[in-house]
Amino acid sequence: MRKSLLRVLAVLLAFSFVAAACGSDDSGDDASPGGTDGSGSGIADTFPDLTEPTKGGVLKMAMNDNIDCYSGLSYYGISWSLFYFMARGLYGYPETIESPDTDVVQADLATDLPEVSDDGLTYSVTLREGLTFPDGAPVTAADVKATFEYMLDPNIQCATGGPPASGYYNVIEGYDDFTTALTDDPAAAAELSGIVAVDELTTEFTLSRPDGAFVRALAMGWSFIRPADTKRELLETPPLFVGPYKIEDYTLDQSLTVVREPSWEDNVAAGVPEGANENNIDGIELAIGVPDDIQLAQIKDNELDITWDGSAPLGSDVPAVANDSAYDGRFFSTPDAAVDYGVFRTDKAPFDNVELRQAVNYAVDRANTAKIVGGELSRSPWSEILSENLLVGSDDETGEVYTFDPDKAQELVDASGVETPIKVTIAHFADDPAPAVAAAIKENLDAVGFDVSLTPLSSDVYYGFLADETSDYDLAVAGWGQDYSDAITFFGPLLTCPDGVPTGSNYGRFCDTDFDASVQEISVMPDGPDRAAAFAELSTSTMKDKAPWWPLTNRRKVSFVSDRVGNYIWGPGKQFYFGTYYIKDA
Repeated sequence: MRKSLLRVLAVLLAFSFVAAACGSDDSGDDASPGGTDGSGSGIADTFPDLTEPTKGGVLKMAMNDNIDCYSGLSYYGISWSLFYFMARGLYGYPETIESPDTDVVQADLATDLPEVSDDGLTYSVTLREGLTFPDGAPVTAADVKATFEYMLDPNIQCATGGPPASGYYNVIEGYDDFTTALTDDPAAAAELSGIVAVDELTTEFTLSRPDGAFVRALAMGWSFIRPADTKRELLETPPLFVGPYKIEDYTLDQSLTVVREPSWEDNVAAGVPEGANENNIDGIELAIGVPDDIQLAQIKDNELDITWDGSAPLGSDVPAVANDSAYDGRFFSTPDAAVDYGVFRTDKAPFDNVELRQAVNYAVDRANTAKIVGGELSRSPWSEILSENLLVGSDDETGEVYTFDPDKAQELVDASGVETPIKVTIAHFADDPAPAVAAAIKENLDAVGFDVSLTPLSSDVYYGFLADETSDYDLAVAGWGQDYSDAITFFGPLLTCPDGVPTGSNYGRFCDTDFDASVQEISVMPDGPDRAAAFAELSTSTMKDKAPWWPLTNRRKVSFVSDRVGNYIWGPGKQFYFGTYYIKDA
């Protein structure tokens, strides 16, 4: 939700908009992303080379609406960026956005990558010796086993659904029995049979089928190791963990403070990787509930360093800031690995009808949506399931499975046999400028035979509303970014339906056995170009034939930071690479 929020989402994942007139006229003063070598607009589409950092200082961040929780189990991508910074699991990723290194899994608390059996079903992981939690207790294999049982307990998840919603762990042997037992009785003493603490330092994960990306599931942002005696309950902040930072204070919907963890140096001495130029800042101060316009003004004046939820700039402010020479070196428009998309409730009328789903895809003016959000610096029209970086190998790498064609949309509505006007409800985020984009989509759909009502919701409850099958909506606007660089992070959480049960982020409850079989067949393939090409082809064919979504835009990341921030970088992997940042006047 990384709901993109994720990561989501994240993100991740909140879908941010600003008001603009309807229509797809591309005229206007939108800037375009360009290089820094004198070509294009001169707007930075890459980040400067890193420089020698100074240590110390506090990073000042703000956001408008809060995320669902800070327990470490949120599916919002910005939550992962925080926990990748603060906490360590068995595996993680390096502090770089440079390809291919940014996507290479590294051993953090583990000594090395897992030993995998010849049949691909058993993963053996060994912890480093001498690791300790902040209270001095040793980190053992029992803590590893308990961590994954804690993560996958269905009773303690945040509104975004957390690890169970991803679908990445249901290949662990005994997963269904474990989650069923806890669903039936939250107090049950259930254990996950596919995870065994072999000795003090060795943990074995046994899978029910091969999974070419399972090691990446072990490196997710929520997979940091907790003590085995952690009580399973929904928490506002996380239990003890190994890492360089910790949450010192959290006031609901007001503020969050991150500080250094004094015990971290002992774990670095035990071999946990830390570069000399990493973990430079002393902490983070996050202000929650700061309006978008206030955030923008504060960043301009260097009173605020970063907007954490992407609240500033938005819409017409994006090209305005980008083209203002006063902010040279502070504004960036860089590639993301995320899409904004529309959910169909395919489990009920009217969108159990594929012709109506295809009609919506032709009816929506994606170019207008992209322009409203901020133009080419922020979004581009898109009608594929996968983001652009994952579409390599498809017959249609342009992302144009559907084009804006109201006449074709009207034909499909007529052919569907459904009496018009077709009354439907669209759920969307309440924050500006989402209501304006929702209104533009309503105008598109009303013009071809629909009668659209709009339901605005705040971001802290939004994905919980979509996940509740009793919620009253027919369509919804959502956002998704890759959890890691593999297409399974779109297909698995968002569109699969194992044993007839939609995965936790499959909000439209799309269930298609042929599609599921294709996903499973490709997922056993090893990482590499053949796997990527097969998933890319599945994206295009599924959108053409089944239209489970109405995709809207492919994202770019707009960043605007204060003069105080050194070595600012952002990438789809961890999103905010806090470990690299430093405060220039520290």
